[in-house]
Amino acid sequence: MNGGTRSVAALLSTHTKPCRTVDRQEPEVVMVLPNLVAAEEDTYSRVLCDQHDGVLRVTLNRTTALNAINATMAKRLQQLWSLVRDDASIHSIIVSAAGVEAFCMGFDAEDPPQPLSCGGNALGWEAFAISPKECGVDKHLIVTVNGIACRESFRFLRDADVVVASSNASFFEPPRFTPADDVSNREGGLPAGLRTICATNPTVHNPVTAIQAHHAGLVHEVVPLASLRGIAERLAHRA
Repeated sequence: MNGGTRSVAALLSTHTKPCRTVDRQEPEVVMVLPNLVAAEEDTYSRVLCDQHDGVLRVTLNRTTALNAINATMAKRLQQLWSLVRDDASIHSIIVSAAGVEAFCMGFDAEDPPQPLSCGGNALGWEAFAISPKECGVDKHLIVTVNGIACRESFRFLRDADVVVASSNASFFEPPRFTPADDVSNREGGLPAGLRTICATNPTVHNPVTAIQAHHAGLVHEVVPLASLRGIAERLAHRA
């Protein structure tokens, strides 16, 4: 990693248990969603939203917990996806994360998401649906990965049409996907790149780098951190 950026192990050393996170009284954030059906203004706790030019930009914004998804964030994500599912004005979605140290640490161990319904058939991965495609949103999905991506955050990568990673990205501890994930989540089952990463079983002490993830086929482009969002915007408008 570049100077000034802590190693993966150092980032996690502040937590006494795997995926243990601490919420430091982060303020609620009110975002205006101008064209979303059924809501012009909603409070999306630690989930930032911006929509224009046919693109919805969703940012995980819980940097003090390395963007781990707690119960409130999962609920807000499900509400958001239900709003945009049938919105014809949105053709692409970009999912990214605030900060430089982590894309997402997966579920918060102390405040994990509770089973919620997005409608449709009840499959194992839908019980804790967090990605748009898990909630039935059939739109072009671009995921940008900055820093750490582990555990349940791989579900965004699994469902993405394009994954762009910064050069400091690292991947480890992918979740155990079920047969329902493989067969029902997308045509052709799990992406080959994700299968490859899962087979290597990367750990926090031996993570998969951005370049390795690109060679495996999980990541489509590796770019400097400063270029990450610009590349995602270009890809979204090309869809």
